[in-house]
Amino acid sequence: MKRAIVFVHKWLGITLALLFLMWFVTGLVLYYVPFPNLTQAERRAGLQPLTIKAGCCLTAEEAARVSGVTFSEARLGMGPEPDAVPVWRLLVDSGKGTPPRWTAIDAATGTTLAPLTAAQAMKTAGTFSGRTALSAEAMARDQWTAPQGLNPYRPLFKVRLDGDDGLELYVSTTAAEVVRDTRRAERFWNWVGSVPHWIYPTVLRQFPQAWNQVVVWLAIPGVVLAATGSILGIWQLFLNRSRWIPYRKRWMRWHHIAGLIASVFTLTWIFSGLMSMNPYGVFAPRGLPAEAQARWLGVDNDARLMPQAAMAAVTAAADAAPEAVIREVERIRIDGQMWYQLQGVTRHWWVRADKSDGVPAVEAVLPEALVIGALRRLHGDDQAPTDIARISRYDDVYYTKDASAPDALDTRPLPVWRARWPDGVDVYADAGSGRVLLRITSSGRWQRLLYQGMHSLDFAPIRERPWLRETLVLMLSSIGIALCVTACVLGWRALAPPRTAIKARKP
Repeated sequence: MKRAIVFVHKWLGITLALLFLMWFVTGLVLYYVPFPNLTQAERRAGLQPLTIKAGCCLTAEEAARVSGVTFSEARLGMGPEPDAVPVWRLLVDSGKGTPPRWTAIDAATGTTLAPLTAAQAMKTAGTFSGRTALSAEAMARDQWTAPQGLNPYRPLFKVRLDGDDGLELYVSTTAAEVVRDTRRAERFWNWVGSVPHWIYPTVLRQFPQAWNQVVVWLAIPGVVLAATGSILGIWQLFLNRSRWIPYRKRWMRWHHIAGLIASVFTLTWIFSGLMSMNPYGVFAPRGLPAEAQARWLGVDNDARLMPQAAMAAVTAAADAAPEAVIREVERIRIDGQMWYQLQGVTRHWWVRADKSDGVPAVEAVLPEALVIGALRRLHGDDQAPTDIARISRYDDVYYTKDASAPDALDTRPLPVWRARWPDGVDVYADAGSGRVLLRITSSGRWQRLLYQGMHSLDFAPIRERPWLRETLVLMLSSIGIALCVTACVLGWRALAPPRTAIKARKP
């Protein structure tokens, strides 16, 4: 048995030592420099004030009927220059088996806008950033736009702007808006961080299933390598009663010592990395199933209130304060009711959109009764939740890694509503955005432990003490790097011919 374990560990170590070293080093970089992403706070800050002139605008449903499209989401904002007219950005369903795509439609006429030209993309990027655009490059995807979340916005223009930080903005040709930003330093550190760590080259990442299988089948032998190393390290520790460390050769000795210290962390890290890929669908999705999503939305209902009337109500209610300058109006349906969410840079307001009589009321959040009613019907009339509560603190599954991060209030806001069902399902809904943010099942709780907990040290006592988490990450990563360096040296010596053999072959 021991001979077989030694054989497996030796040859897996020779094969994977450099890969493990790369994962430890790049993981440390990734801890400090995340993958490029345009946060909602950054996006709102770059939007132009929504200016509506007389004769504008149609509701989203009216604009869609004129243009002959069907849609599931709608946002009203300013369109591209030089015209700079209000446009509805609709998530249009093509009905041909292709994914939906964001499309800009003139809010006054219902005419679909032509895809942006390079000059228009440069103007859009310049207006968004307040800088001068230098060039525009048309593309479907590149290294920083490979994720599938950007599919509804393709094709794109990459626009390079002036400035010492090397800012580049990606502009959707069909939605006529900026969807991603990157800077020179960010790109550099991601080339030595997220890209190698996630095995993320564009040529592979554009095929999600193939990418998933590549990472899974690299991680599985990695788990075997870490497990056999842990077994051998402990076994050898007690094999010789006169010496705790039986190896006399320097590199073997240090490999054994580093392995004993890092064995548990290395095994849990590589295993949790495997779990991050949800291999073979062992964990349930965290979004709502289609039937539950349909119940959350409720029956279809058209907006009757003109967007300009909703904006006037907000401006009057806020007494024309600077934060009441509206940048975007989003149409949201919940439990059969249609609402407008009017978004400023730092605040938002709600106005009921399916009623047009009288002066519309302005709400800070959606009504409590509406959210509770939608949650009660989420799993059907015969499966009511056992508990619905408004929580103002993070719990074991609903949390943010960094509450001070700029996007924390968008990705994991507080307070939220939490509904619980007898089968162990919990759902978290936000009255501030009108959306379900998280659905967690029993398998999701295991994923929380086996992936986020083990891989990122996302346990509450550690997460609430950033200095402790950073210290642990640095310390454990350094030990892991030392272990991998000794493994690389031993692997090289196992493969390289001995010096005596080289001398013997010389004439």
